[in-house]
Amino acid sequence: MFDERSLNLITNLTVLDQRDYERTVKILDALIQILEASVERLQYEWDQLAHIEIGDDTYVLKPNEEGGYTWEKIDYFDNDWYEDEPEVDVDIGGEDVVNSPSLTTEQPQPESGKSTNITAQEVTTTQESTLTNSPAQSSLDNSTNTNIQATSPSSPPEHIDPQHWKELVEDSAIDPAIAKANFKSLHQDTVEQEHLAWEYLMYSPDISRRNDGRLRDGDLARYQHIEKGGWWCDAGVDPRSFVNLEPGDAPQGKLWGCYKPDQPRYDKEIRCKKIKYEHPPKTNLSIFLLEVPSKIANKIYSKAGVNPNQSDRQSGFWYCVWKYNIPVVVTEGAKKTAAILSQGDAAIGLPGINAGYRSYDEQQNPITPRLREEFAVFATQGRDFKICFDYETKAKTKKNVAHAIARTGELLTNAGANVSVVSLPGPEKGVDDLIVNSTEAYQKAIREALPLKEWQQQNPPPDLRFTIFLKDGKEINLYEKQADGSVTSNPANLATEEITNLTQGLRENLVPLKKHIKSQNPINEFQVINDDAQNKDSLPKYWAEQRQVPNYAQNLPRKLLLPFENKQIALAAKKLIEQYGSKEDDGSTLYRTEAFSIRKFGEKISIHRAVDENESYFSLPLMQFKVDKKDKVAIIKPPLNMLTGERQEFLNIRKVDNLPSFYEDAKTLKHHLGSLAPLGTQKVIKNLETQEVSQLLTTILQTANSKHLQIGEYRIKSELNQQTGHSSIKLIKKDKSELERVAIEINPASNSVKIMKLSESDLNNLRLIAKRVHLEYSERIQQRESDSYSPLNINEPSANSTGKKRHSNTQNQPRSLEL
Repeated sequence: MFDERSLNLITNLTVLDQRDYERTVKILDALIQILEASVERLQYEWDQLAHIEIGDDTYVLKPNEEGGYTWEKIDYFDNDWYEDEPEVDVDIGGEDVVNSPSLTTEQPQPESGKSTNITAQEVTTTQESTLTNSPAQSSLDNSTNTNIQATSPSSPPEHIDPQHWKELVEDSAIDPAIAKANFKSLHQDTVEQEHLAWEYLMYSPDISRRNDGRLRDGDLARYQHIEKGGWWCDAGVDPRSFVNLEPGDAPQGKLWGCYKPDQPRYDKEIRCKKIKYEHPPKTNLSIFLLEVPSKIANKIYSKAGVNPNQSDRQSGFWYCVWKYNIPVVVTEGAKKTAAILSQGDAAIGLPGINAGYRSYDEQQNPITPRLREEFAVFATQGRDFKICFDYETKAKTKKNVAHAIARTGELLTNAGANVSVVSLPGPEKGVDDLIVNSTEAYQKAIREALPLKEWQQQNPPPDLRFTIFLKDGKEINLYEKQADGSVTSNPANLATEEITNLTQGLRENLVPLKKHIKSQNPINEFQVINDDAQNKDSLPKYWAEQRQVPNYAQNLPRKLLLPFENKQIALAAKKLIEQYGSKEDDGSTLYRTEAFSIRKFGEKISIHRAVDENESYFSLPLMQFKVDKKDKVAIIKPPLNMLTGERQEFLNIRKVDNLPSFYEDAKTLKHHLGSLAPLGTQKVIKNLETQEVSQLLTTILQTANSKHLQIGEYRIKSELNQQTGHSSIKLIKKDKSELERVAIEINPASNSVKIMKLSESDLNNLRLIAKRVHLEYSERIQQRESDSYSPLNINEPSANSTGKKRHSNTQNQPRSLEL
């Protein structure tokens, strides 16, 4: 039977006013952002924790037969030569990119006042003539639709050697006109009697030279191979000058370029790897904007549907590319750039896959990634970019390339450009090799370029946790990660015996510890059984050394003092974060010191050890609390694991009435804040001490007019390295066993330190010695002026002494000074 009262159960809805609704929406938006950030951070934490290194050994998490994960040791050798900048915050698959079509027939809009007045019928006619190989463009179209070897001349020009001509024109499919305009072979200059490669490479004023202007011996030895021949490629014009060009003016050129030596040198950092290309040292990286002949430039204009006027053409091809928003292909290296230009596509060359952007400043400090200035000139609204890097097979190299494409594409997209990615079919590594074998395959790869976001979804970067790197350079994928996140086991179809041989002994080296160690570092969850490791003491993990200390009984005074000290520590942390804290992306306020990190999120303030928070964003705090406006403290988590020395550092802050400004000098900050000084203070103080020590030692030797002094227990000696031409000053000191040891070895010219084992008392003694030497020799100089006294008579041979052997022996003896 129907009851009207039941309607209230479904129709009596709760109605929210507009204010409550907006508040609810804000709360939901905030929760969504927190959840997304947590998911991303958890994924990053998993990537960090699933791959660890202990000394020279590498361990990865692998599924076991019981459905869990165990650590397994892998041994690998990688010859990857890509320079991967240390960035971990990039989201390879999360960029929001506008889809970029392939080469279309749509005409871009030219600037106002510079209209090209090309009708749709003219564009269609131009395209048809291009496709049907009209007589006016027959030679150019043949070079782009047939093998370049058929059209290359048999004899190279005078400025390019035959072997280099073959490498460029025949082996890399570069149009002869482009090769003539941009490349040259470098030889010995008959007039200057010096190889031209030195002039092309060593032009930076920042290169260290001797007083006579000659390069240092180390640089001469390092670049000796360039005299054995090679080819040079100019980088072209500087696009930063486009904005200020007058009509018809040519842009400014660049000295920068690349040199490929015939006999490259070996890389000292990577074994068995040669450095194929040399760029001018001590200079900023640039981009390749090669000179383009008019016939190829006209084809590129026609393909883009633009017709630059005569004034713009006089300013050069790249000025027209910039002004008329012509689509650009981005590749790596000068040869590949020239090969793509030869096919009728505007191509910008990068000296490396990561060279399109900067993540560090000139002092190697990390900065927010941004496009390099020259490259950013072309990152205009609506321009089509196609990124075309090499075809790679190595897992680590593929991951580095994916990272570079993601970062470069993201920055270009943020600038308003349309970015797509060209996937080379292989097995040819470079795009020039692909063009040599088949220009049709190149054209197909260009047409099938995918928008950045779609390409990332179809080409996820390889997960190195599932790869074993063998010493012979081979890679074995034990597991393969699919696009949906699932994992396929044994994609290499290895036999059971092969897998057993590869993984034999891995589990034997890892056994679980009986006792669980409270740490965010997964290394401590396992113990590596190693005969050598058992005889070594483990290094302390934290800045304060942990020692066994007496455990006093908690009597009443101590029980009352502990909560009071905890409140003082909380107030000190609040004082520090209010004075020096900075806002973070997650909405928290953070203050980092050498030893601790203090974070305020909402009303909660937490104290972390710096080493713990560096290892994990979700590290457990040493202490957590709340402080209201009246400085009333509510302890959420007491500092039970905080060491006595750590507690005292915070308690000392409470004794400071007024904290120094963040912009005070480093010594003032260190004096007032101790280990709670801002992060980097200790490094600044160390640099200042290095400069002071270098100045003190130099002043003492110069004042005494000697290169070898014996002053009490110290001996100061200046030496010159005949091979490198670098001078150094050593401070030699006797230890408790009366044995001499080198306490300081420093280069006074660059303040670079090789050895620095100096205590505070030693530094004070050096300051005192410098003052005493100055006073002593000031008195002796005055006395010499009165009675012709010469300070060189102290334990030195007389002026009448002769004989090379006698002079050599006395020169090695230190001059003794009694101060």
